[in-house]
Amino acid sequence: MTTPPVEAFEFDVALSFAGEDRNYVQGIAELLRQRGVRIFYDEYVAAHLWGQDLYTTLDEVYRKRARFAIVFVSRHYVSKPWTQHERMSAQARAMTDVDPYFLPVRIDDSELPGLRPTIGYIDARSTPQEQLVDLIKQKLSSVPGEVKTEPAAFRVPRTTEQQRELLAQRPPAWEYLLFGGVLWQRREALEEKWRDHELGYAGRTGQHYSNEQVFTFLSNSLSDLSGGPQNIERMLSLEAQERAFGAPGEPGNPDLIEHIAKRIVGAYEQMLDVAAELRGAGVSEELSDVVEATARLTDHPLKQIRDFIDQLVAELDTVPERIARGEELQISMDLIMATDEAALRNHAEVLEQARRRLGL
Repeated sequence: MTTPPVEAFEFDVALSFAGEDRNYVQGIAELLRQRGVRIFYDEYVAAHLWGQDLYTTLDEVYRKRARFAIVFVSRHYVSKPWTQHERMSAQARAMTDVDPYFLPVRIDDSELPGLRPTIGYIDARSTPQEQLVDLIKQKLSSVPGEVKTEPAAFRVPRTTEQQRELLAQRPPAWEYLLFGGVLWQRREALEEKWRDHELGYAGRTGQHYSNEQVFTFLSNSLSDLSGGPQNIERMLSLEAQERAFGAPGEPGNPDLIEHIAKRIVGAYEQMLDVAAELRGAGVSEELSDVVEATARLTDHPLKQIRDFIDQLVAELDTVPERIARGEELQISMDLIMATDEAALRNHAEVLEQARRRLGL
């Protein structure tokens, strides 16, 4: 005698629900994930769904790719076109399966088209979430089937949805992928400011300075600019990296990882803002070249930060392939803020010429 092969699926369960019932369903999803159940839940697979034909993809998920479909029946569920699509795909599978596949959970007393009143269901109103998860686990253990073990290939998240899925799944090296994603997303949000800076554009700030006041203004601006590289150095110190990313063999802290990335891009934004404030200030024509030369001192550090983010993200996007090849990961996160000596010399010369013109 031979044992028939066990059918393999991509998910243990696929959750079908209306958006209005998300608060309840999300609690179930989190408990299932904590118990090691592989689930199809939209927020956990946002990156996978991005750009796909959802009509076709969802039909495949609820008809072919899960061991069970758990349907959360409510007045919202029965009225939505997308949930109707998911229900019809799940019920089509249920008609051909010998074992129960379509598992309804009632959130209220709404009648679901095509669901016979004799079908057994779980009432969410009288069943605690932990108990419902226990029942799902029992169902999985009682019906033959297994889930494919191929891990999803995660790259640097470019959207909040992809970032949410990354944190939900936490694949190998997720800490670095998260760091690169927050850096990239935050910098992208500032691209309008960067384009203004490249073109030397700045709206008027409403601040006007006499010739004597300009030198104090420039000194204060230079002091503000020096704080950016210093703060970045603190954020990328070995101590800060270990606290955020974890010691070898330990998981990282996602809140600290996001915080460090936000602070690095915050220093980048501060430099953009200082340059814009310099250009937007009202000064005499004879000192405008000094103000512009001071604003241009930001060019080099800003470019260094941009290059650091681009190079890091490009490196991190190769992580899934490197892990698949069994490579030992060595990720460099060094940002060296070198001084642009030519810009400093030009600034000093322009400043000295201005002082001579004014007899200072």
